[in-house]
Amino acid sequence: MSVAAQPGVENTSLATQTEPFRRWEMAMQAAETRMILIVGGDAPSMEWAALSLFRAGHIPVLGQWFSPLVTSDSAPAADGTDLVSDRLLGRCDAVLRMDGPAPEPDALVRTALARGLRVFDNLEDAIAG
Repeated sequence: MSVAAQPGVENTSLATQTEPFRRWEMAMQAAETRMILIVGGDAPSMEWAALSLFRAGHIPVLGQWFSPLVTSDSAPAADGTDLVSDRLLGRCDAVLRMDGPAPEPDALVRTALARGLRVFDNLEDAIAG
């Protein structure tokens, strides 16, 4: 039996490493878990937003994560959205529109609004839900 597994032995280094994270995690916890599709912006900023949403308790989704898996379904639809993103919109609760001019994210936002989904234009509002 290891020393740490014996009764009465406490690993203080483990407790001090996780305690600040747990406090931060509780402070950032979302009011309600949402699956949020992130569109627009550059890849690093969208990935940072995804990590922030995940840490806050949401389930972030980026359409580009699925493009290697689905090559035949990536043809644009009539309204300018691609089929992968359209499928993801059918499963998501909200959309986070990152900064950056692009016609595809704007079409996805219009589709999301037409379906009654919430659209956030900044990360803080998306985290708060």
